[in-house]
Amino acid sequence: MTVERKPLLAFGPAEVVARPTQTPRDLPRLAKPGAGRQGERLTPQFKDLAAAFEAERARLSADTPEEIDPALVVVFDLAGSVKDFRNAINRIDGLEFLSELLGDQSDPDDDFHMTEREAGRTDKRVTHSLYLVMSNTKAIDELLRLFAQWQADPSASFEHGLGKFKTAFQQLTAIRRWGAEDRIRETGLRERWEETLSMVGQSVSTVLVEVELWHRRDAAQRAAAEAHVEEVITSSAGRVLDRSQIGEIEYHALLAELPIQQVQSVLTNGASAIRLLTTDDVMFVSPFTPMSVAPGTLEPVTQTNLARSDRVEGKPRIALLDGLPFTNHDTLQGRLSIDHPDGLGENYPVAARHHGTAMASLIIHGDLTDGGPALDRPLYVRPILQPHEFMPGHEQVVPNRLLPDVLHRAIRRIVKGEGNQPAAAPSVRVVNLSIGAQTRALTRRMSPVGRLLDWLAHSYNLLFVVSAGNHTDEFTIPADAAHDTDAARLAAMRVGFETALLRGILPPGDALNALTVGATHSDGLGEIAVPDTVWDITNPDAPAHYGSVGPGVDRSVKPDLHHSGGRALYTRPIVLPGQTDVAVGLARTAATGPGLQVAAPGRGGATNSTVFTNGTSNATALVTREASRLFDLLESDNRDPEDAPLPDPQYHPLLVRALLAHASSWGAWENSLRNDLGLNGQDARRQLTALLGYGRLDLSRLGEAASNRAVLVAGGQIARNERHTYGFPLPPSLRAKAEWHRFTITLAFMAPTVGQLTRYRSAKVYFSTPDTSLAGGERSDAEHNAVRRGSLQHEIVQGSRAMSFVDGDSFPIHVECMDDAQRLRAGNTIRYALVVSAETAEQTSNTIHEEVRDRLRARARVQGRIRP
Repeated sequence: MTVERKPLLAFGPAEVVARPTQTPRDLPRLAKPGAGRQGERLTPQFKDLAAAFEAERARLSADTPEEIDPALVVVFDLAGSVKDFRNAINRIDGLEFLSELLGDQSDPDDDFHMTEREAGRTDKRVTHSLYLVMSNTKAIDELLRLFAQWQADPSASFEHGLGKFKTAFQQLTAIRRWGAEDRIRETGLRERWEETLSMVGQSVSTVLVEVELWHRRDAAQRAAAEAHVEEVITSSAGRVLDRSQIGEIEYHALLAELPIQQVQSVLTNGASAIRLLTTDDVMFVSPFTPMSVAPGTLEPVTQTNLARSDRVEGKPRIALLDGLPFTNHDTLQGRLSIDHPDGLGENYPVAARHHGTAMASLIIHGDLTDGGPALDRPLYVRPILQPHEFMPGHEQVVPNRLLPDVLHRAIRRIVKGEGNQPAAAPSVRVVNLSIGAQTRALTRRMSPVGRLLDWLAHSYNLLFVVSAGNHTDEFTIPADAAHDTDAARLAAMRVGFETALLRGILPPGDALNALTVGATHSDGLGEIAVPDTVWDITNPDAPAHYGSVGPGVDRSVKPDLHHSGGRALYTRPIVLPGQTDVAVGLARTAATGPGLQVAAPGRGGATNSTVFTNGTSNATALVTREASRLFDLLESDNRDPEDAPLPDPQYHPLLVRALLAHASSWGAWENSLRNDLGLNGQDARRQLTALLGYGRLDLSRLGEAASNRAVLVAGGQIARNERHTYGFPLPPSLRAKAEWHRFTITLAFMAPTVGQLTRYRSAKVYFSTPDTSLAGGERSDAEHNAVRRGSLQHEIVQGSRAMSFVDGDSFPIHVECMDDAQRLRAGNTIRYALVVSAETAEQTSNTIHEEVRDRLRARARVQGRIRP
């Protein structure tokens, strides 16, 4: 038998019912101290807070003839969290909820600890939530009144809308001001400034920082806060280079240049040594380092006999936000629609056009070594990089602009237009972002650029394909492993696992509604001669050592999938006597390979040059290329009229995202990594999920079914507390056969988000745990809790137990919607796409697709007779 390729099939309409009420789970509970103990603990803290307000009032009054009521940011540090606490905060005159952050976990003590019904008190750590609130003195007085009232009678009722404060007082572990250390603790500012001074010393006179302000509800208050922060910056001999307000994601920031003396003050005397870090209008201060990319080589590169591209017509589907490509290259001429309203192309020498040329080449042609067919639509290109001012051949993100603002303007121009100009490319459905912010991301909060992509994807129904990011620094392995390639390969893998926390996802790859792509150690070049000075220490097709690893925000699955990024070779170290560790770094292979072969600017006017490259950027561009192919498939009208139509185009961006994940799996990775890393027990799957995401993309399974595999798709809009049930017809050839088979279910939805909250998703859509008994198998691959934390759920059930069912039975998939961070309003719905497949070995059955298709058609005929 041979496997014949088959088309996708569509589910019929879903059965819509109310989401069943779930029995509350018996989760560990937080044990809290009583009102008396809380009074002992917190009364001194309230007094310190009141004194801070008085001190601030006195400081301001010294410079102003009239008395001023200061506004300070107050931190409520709560054990656990209090649902809808922000609503109660905003009901008190003088209090304004600003943000909720995930606090540090604490060891249990007699005041706060976790208990379980059976076990009683446990030694589990206590999670914390930080509620950030802008407050004035009058509001603090009201808080003190409420706290005293609660202490006097914990059972007494508070005024309407303030009841949540009783719960908050029970769980309050500390109340204090938001301080200078808070503003830099997780931004990496101190560490980056230490690196700056150690590397360049006094050779630079200024540093750049992104100053993120609290996003106030009132426009006048935002303007006043911005003016005040700008005054603080200019009074210290700094200057503001850029500013941005994006209300939809609660983003308000300034890009500022500070004198190097400010760096020295912070490193010598602490964060509170400079006024900017003690200013209450400031939320975070991060080092600003525009992403820069280095060319693979500046030497003459390989020239090939590439056929010159034919001009293509039509409307672009893909937007590439990157560097300016070499438009006259043989592979690109007539295939690009360049839009550079900022004039970045005017001073962009051809010799510097490396990254945009490579990404455009990969999207349009794929790996040139493979010689695949070119896309038949023009590629829209919006440059957001420019040549580096001091490093020849290097490119960087526009260095004097805030990246969220650059991307916001670029996408709005594509979709809605700019000023009086119409939309530049309204036909675009996919946006390729093969970039990563090199500044360390906040680990417990979505990055501003990640929040922006989530909102843009949801608002404009776009598919963002984003690189996970590269970490290309040298790493060290034991010296005794450097004498043998296999030993070095194992050592490199273990070092990568041990340092995973330092190789986290780079923004905007943390975005929830984007498809984040990691890289595998693979390309189309095949076997090549490797000199003795370099070695290949990555397993074939395994995740590349240079790629970023997850998890994402709230331990969600990131990267979503991996694809070919190009093989990377490493320098073979020379081990000296007495050395215990040796450094291993990437080798330069741009001229000879391995890697993905891409178009490159040539010397002397050459228009047919190529180089070999590697990176998650490459993998992202290749996935974007596959996404375009899937759109072609979904938009094709070459379907059998007896089959149900594929979902409406409004669901295509989500459906493409789901289909890409659906064709991904861990495969042999799991057993290999478990053995090599010594992973076992219940925690192993969670650790592997952070490393592998949903696995490696298998192009042979992408967007197609087969005679032994049926693939069904659906799209819909679901409201709060609804359940949509789809029935996958069970093929009779699987009944009562103890042979291997697999069910794969993938759900993608556009998550509405709330940037101020830790939980972040406004609502969530998910499918309930598949019936593994009916499926005759067990769940595999990604950890079962992680798959529901993002907006892309992908689960595999496989096994060889005999399935018991009668002809006409279906495998039910229940898609459900419920509130998460806040209540989904009546009348609002969430768009989703569903992909489900069933398969077996071709030796077991080569009729799965036809059996499922026949039963779908029969079901449709019955429903057609009933409907009139």
